[in-house]
Amino acid sequence: MISSCQALLHSIRIGRRPGRLAGSSAIFEKCGLKKVVDIRARKSWDSVVKKTSAAKEGRPGKGGVGLEIKVAHSAHDWRRAKEALGREHGLGAGREAGDRLCQLVFEEGRLAAVLVWCAAAWHLKGRDEAVGWDAVTRSERLKLVVQLRRFLVLEQARRPNLASQCLGLGLRELAGQWEGAHGYRPLLAESFSDPESHAGTVYKVTNWELAGVTKGYSQDHTDYYVPNGRPKKLWLKKLVPKAYELMCARELPEASKGALVTRSGARSPLKNAQLGSLRDAFAEVPDPRHPKSRRHPLPAMLSLIALGLLMGARDVLDIWRKVACLSQSQREAIRLRVRSKQSGHLTMPGYDALNDLLAAIDPAAYARALTAWLQANAGLLPRSLALDGKSVGDGRCGLIVTLCRHEDGRPVAMAAAKGKKEDCEVSEARALLASEQVQLANALVTADPLHNKHDTIQVILQKGGDYLVGTKENTSKRLEGAAQALRGTPFLK
Repeated sequence: MISSCQALLHSIRIGRRPGRLAGSSAIFEKCGLKKVVDIRARKSWDSVVKKTSAAKEGRPGKGGVGLEIKVAHSAHDWRRAKEALGREHGLGAGREAGDRLCQLVFEEGRLAAVLVWCAAAWHLKGRDEAVGWDAVTRSERLKLVVQLRRFLVLEQARRPNLASQCLGLGLRELAGQWEGAHGYRPLLAESFSDPESHAGTVYKVTNWELAGVTKGYSQDHTDYYVPNGRPKKLWLKKLVPKAYELMCARELPEASKGALVTRSGARSPLKNAQLGSLRDAFAEVPDPRHPKSRRHPLPAMLSLIALGLLMGARDVLDIWRKVACLSQSQREAIRLRVRSKQSGHLTMPGYDALNDLLAAIDPAAYARALTAWLQANAGLLPRSLALDGKSVGDGRCGLIVTLCRHEDGRPVAMAAAKGKKEDCEVSEARALLASEQVQLANALVTADPLHNKHDTIQVILQKGGDYLVGTKENTSKRLEGAAQALRGTPFLK
């Protein structure tokens, strides 16, 4: 989603690529069928993406209480489900938006429950804050979320605990059945309950998470929302462990990549006011270009580079492609000024203009300006931060030291230095941590053994942070102390 400024400068010359997720799965025998189950204790992705042929083909799955679930494929199955919903559900059968799936749950050969899933709501404040994605990432990856549109336990089949058993069975089979129907695997489910008529007990017992209350609007036709005076409780259910982290990761799991939609919806993770403040942050950066080559304003071009980084760009070409789709109002916010003679619309700088600017700009001045803006807009830094330095151009062009978020690589502070990595990284990193711009309260800072220095650790502690630093045999006293402190714990087993 978002990469660090260090990753841009480094990847242009070195060509780094992110690693791939790996893992394992477990297979067990139940009711005479081979079936892959999700193991929550495992941290790997593969344990939740191995597909069963039954799920892929929509064949029935078995529950542990005599329940059987299958996907409605035929028009007859859908008509049967719609008739039941229209007859017994308080909101009627309703209409689904986008991709959809209907699960039919049977008990002893008799239809017991109907679950209808469809595309997620476009914007939900509670959900988006829980996931932690920005507007652009949401618009590209919204298909990773599926909505439980209707859930009905038929009157003739009702008995204690049946609702939770049916919902639990539906959730266990949902990811595989959805992948079989639509070619990609969702990571999160959402649903709503009316607090005036339901306590949401079935969501609680099936381990859904209450993410807040909606504002009480419903969609009118396709383009407008009108108040309905009935706010709903919003419930979220992770379909895999660490679903939020996977949804915001730079690279999606292989089984979920089919959900990615490019060039749609929001075009910038920042609002126009934020784009304006980003542009103002670069007002004092010296312009290295020849006076006759300053067709586009420098603050506007530096804003485009920073925006590309925040959108996950890995090199200059990727930056140019990501920012090319900015709307006219967004281009006005960063004060681009060159207009097309034919249409009168603001035009974007070309790839060569951005590439030449990056080669000429003072990296230290740019880093200071961007760090100041990030700190001013981010408030307290995230809980988990990585400190690292990378040589630029094999050390010939200096060093970039970056403090970035673990989960997505978002830069929160950076500094540029001249010299070799082994000569200046420790001192520059310590100076970056000690900077008044950098807040470390409630943050966990990780670093490699190079930064296992008393003075560096003291800076982190004095600013209210914690540290996790590697150690080697050449720091024998620290290694012995760590081993002594951890003796008898699982960390040394």
